[in-house]
Order: sequence, then structure tokens, then C-alpha cells
Amino acid sequence: MQAINRPFVKIINGTTQFVIPVFQRDYSWTERQCRQLWEDIVRVGAHDSDRAHFIGSLVYIQAGDTAAGLTRWLLVDGQQRMTTLMLLLTALRRHIEEHGWSSNIDDAPTAKKIDAYFLRNREEEGERQYKLVLRRGDQQALRALLDGEEAAAESRIVENFQLFRDWLADSDPTTVYRGIARLMVVDVTLDRKNDDPQMIFESLNSTGLDLSAGDLIRNFILMRVAEPEQTRLYETYWSKIEDCFRGSSNAIDSFARDYMALHTRAAKQTRTGEIYHQFRDFFATRAATLGGTEPTLAEM
Repeated sequence: MQAINRPFVKIINGTTQFVIPVFQRDYSWTERQCRQLWEDIVRVGAHDSDRAHFIGSLVYIQAGDTAAGLTRWLLVDGQQRMTTLMLLLTALRRHIEEHGWSSNIDDAPTAKKIDAYFLRNREEEGERQYKLVLRRGDQQALRALLDGEEAAAESRIVENFQLFRDWLADSDPTTVYRGIARLMVVDVTLDRKNDDPQMIFESLNSTGLDLSAGDLIRNFILMRVAEPEQTRLYETYWSKIEDCFRGSSNAIDSFARDYMALHTRAAKQTRTGEIYHQFRDFFATRAATLGGTEPTLAEM
């Protein structure tokens, strides 16, 4: 593992792509989190000195299909922050284009610079042209916004993009752009040979405040297999489990508890805070009995 302090813009700049693995949850930041980030950016951008603002960590590991001209990373932790900043940069580009805004200041933003530095890989085609690739419907919405189209459905992606557009209407684009440039993160790059992404993910989310037991269970199961298999197993099995409980808060937690009880004949229910840790041990045993991760997912 390598961990260094770096400006966010230095991480996203260059011929690179960050991919949100299928085991991650959908984008979920609300107006409250977006407003806090916005206010921090405007405050640090308006300051005369080169002061920086720390926004947390980004943890990623190199994808197996990295090519000679494009480095692809799987984002293990930090997708909410990165996605929100990409939405802000997309909104800033749209604002400059629609209003014909320009400035003589050297570090002032232009739509061309924002697009080339932070949103797209200009020499790539298809999906690889986008610097950030999200999950399913989130990616469809983000891609539409990046391409200057209207997103087909309402989502957090569209809602927060519109929030930033509204706030930009009364703001100085140079201040916002400078503020983004002053954001610092702990840049954590994992080594496929020596680091265990699942253990690191658990330690980063050990408080249980942000992720449900169902989130942690999904991540645990799918992070056990290689990336191409993650997508196939998610689409074939886990997405169907999610569809059964869509709209029911924490229903997957209860399902996991009942699934364990069915096979262990437990005399009492597992406490809510212990579901994930008990399921982790149970799943390994069950997978050994059934012959692997896929048969166990099929049974679930």
C-alpha cells in the first residue's frame, strides 16, 4: 500500500479512468453533503493564500484490463466524494458554455480545459473516454450529463448536478475552480499482490454509520472473486436479490439473517449489529460445502 497527500485534481488528471466496482452501492449523497462540500470549496477558493482543504481518502487498486495508453483503477473507497466532484466539474463546464463566461485570469477555467483535464480521455473511444464510470443507472445519468444530453430519469446524480448548477448561477467560476484545485486527499494505492482490498474496505467502514450489513455482505461476497466475475455474478445473482427488496430499508439485512438461520437452525435471531460478521464466517463455510461462491449465490 502507498499513501500520500495529493491534490484531487492531480489524481483525476491524465489518461486515467476510475471504475466503481459492482459491489459498491449506488451514489447516495444528499443536498446536505453536497452543500457542505460546496461551501468548503468556495471558502478555500476565495482565500488569498494557497491554503488547502482536506476531504478524506481515495482508495483504489489497478484493474486487470489496464492498457498501454490508459490506466484503469477500481475505486474501493471514496466514490461518493469523487462522483460529487465530477458532477460539480460537469456543472461548471455547462455553466461556462451556456453563459459564454470567460476571464483574463491565468488560472481561470474554460469548458475545454475542464473537459480535457478532468472529465474525458480525449484519445479514447466508447466507455473508456470517461474518467469516471459508475454503476448501472448512475452511469447512464452521468454519461448523459457529460455528453450534454438530458438524463432520462430522476436520480441523485441528476438532482445534485442541478443543485450545483443553481449554486453556480450566483458564484464566480474562478473561485470555484480554484477551490477544487486546492482540495487534498489521502491517495491510497493498493498492491494486488500484498494488500487485501476487503480487509482495508472493512477497516475504512468499521463504524457502520454509512454502510448497512447488506452493503458489507455484497461487498464481501463479490470482492472474493476477480473483477470480470464480479460483474457476472452481480448481474446473474445479487442484482436479483436487490430487486426483491428494492425500496425496503435494511430488508437485505433481515434476509441474510434468515438465510443463516435456515441452515444453522439458530435458536435465536442474530442481533442487527452482528449480522455482517456472523454472515462472513457462515458464507465461507457454506461456500465450502456447496463448492464455491457461485453455487452459494445461486442458493441465496
